[in-house]
Amino acid sequence: LQPFIENSIEHGIKNLDSRGNIFIRIFEKGEMLVIEVEDDGIGREKAQQLLNERDKNHKSLATKLTRERIAAINRKRKEKIAMEVVDLKDEEGKARGTLVRFVIPL
Repeated sequence: LQPFIENSIEHGIKNLDSRGNIFIRIFEKGEMLVIEVEDDGIGREKAQQLLNERDKNHKSLATKLTRERIAAINRKRKEKIAMEVVDLKDEEGKARGTLVRFVIPL
């Protein structure tokens, strides 16, 4: 979770004109453990745009490395771990944050 919480701070809410929020939820849903990190920041598209303006050579590895770790774990498991990243939008289609969700079989 650490890299996604850090991303929420560094890329999501740090660039807001107002105060932002990060919500961390952990709960059971049936036979699954669900872990969510949600922010109400500027969204991934705008964050990437700002990052490109500051550092054209920056390579984000958090999501890539986490997906690789999950894939390695899933090769040994019958029931698979899932991860999704959702770009949150308001009613007008404007970015209103990001949600990262892990679903882990119990």
